[in-house]
Amino acid sequence: MELIDYPNYNEKLYVQKLANGLTVYLQPKAGFNKTTAVLGVNYGSIDSEFMLNGEKVVQPAGIAHFLEHKMFDKKDYDVFELFNKTGARSNAFTSFTKTNYLFSTAESVKENLDILLDFVQIPYFTQQKVEREKGIIDQEINMYKNDPDNQAYFETIANLYPHSVLSNDIAGDVPSVDKITLEDVELAYNTFYRPENMSLFIAGKLDPDQTLEWIEANQARKQSPEPVTVKRLMTLPQTDSEGIHRSTMDVSRPKVTLGLRGNDPVPKGREGLKYEIAISAMFDLFLSENSIEYDKLYHDEIIDDSFSWEFENERGFHFAVISCDTTQPLELIKRLKEIISTIPDKIHNLTSEFQLQKNELFGNYIEMMDSEETISGQFDGFIGEPVTIYDEVEILKSMTLDDVAAVATDFLKTATVQEGLIQNHEQPTD
Repeated sequence: MELIDYPNYNEKLYVQKLANGLTVYLQPKAGFNKTTAVLGVNYGSIDSEFMLNGEKVVQPAGIAHFLEHKMFDKKDYDVFELFNKTGARSNAFTSFTKTNYLFSTAESVKENLDILLDFVQIPYFTQQKVEREKGIIDQEINMYKNDPDNQAYFETIANLYPHSVLSNDIAGDVPSVDKITLEDVELAYNTFYRPENMSLFIAGKLDPDQTLEWIEANQARKQSPEPVTVKRLMTLPQTDSEGIHRSTMDVSRPKVTLGLRGNDPVPKGREGLKYEIAISAMFDLFLSENSIEYDKLYHDEIIDDSFSWEFENERGFHFAVISCDTTQPLELIKRLKEIISTIPDKIHNLTSEFQLQKNELFGNYIEMMDSEETISGQFDGFIGEPVTIYDEVEILKSMTLDDVAAVATDFLKTATVQEGLIQNHEQPTD
């Protein structure tokens, strides 16, 4: 096994690529009683269009999320029941670019590892089960449609990336889910659920050599799939127009979103992570509770504790969404755009604020290092090189305010801005 040493934190990461292409990452944590494992698939909602062995394939929106659900539906057993019997907690989620399956346990690690690897790598699909799943996911989609925060977020992304795979909700919509066939599910699985397109990260109470033996024995029992050539396709047209995109829902107060689509080039690997941390630092400097700008908005009663921002830096795209419930939606949009426009000129003057921010982030990271679940959640093995929480801290340590300013300026000078507003029919607009 390859050893990646983190001497500053007294931590080690063991890495082994198996003969079938599966990459295994093992991080033993001395003194921990629990173990968390995450089996990741480099496949998400944006991967519905691709070239397979030279032929173009276009699948319905929501296929990756649908497939995640189907992996738990077996012929004669329930996957969650298997985990429950061993005392493990299990879960799964689909994002724009990944699908993760995970468990956390204080006992029976080998048994749970076999359950995890087997239920993901040994599928069971039938026409009847596919049709039955459609109704379940349709209910989930309709539930999210009644969630104003969810709708505001995904409508903003759709406005930032119109006529593209990013304009679809991760779960798709009811018409797209209804189009999914058994053949779609099997094709998606056989294309992307391949050992060479997966990573297994395990952290907590474990012996690296013994754990690797268990994994290798499990994989040796399975036949490797025939090789395929896959090229992902994703085109991102520019936005159609600027201006406020309005919609109506049953909300007590108007809900404002401001989306910023990054159009500047982003490096890969650890440099890409540095970019992401720098953009997050920029937003914290101007929009966190410790900032002058936030304080002014709060005391002017334009925002409250519903105010938040989120930044996504994924394979092939990056964007930010700022959101808040407010009784002054147009004033909030105006003030946010003013704040953003001044960032390149003001950010160089925030030396002390940046140091305080770094100190606070260091404290947060130290706290996260005490959780094997958080360590597993922070790990990314699909950006060309493994990136751990310890890499993030080292990047943050070496980051300067000039670094943040340079990245922020590049992002903002080319970013596309879209404004969103959700309100009741009878709610006045300021």
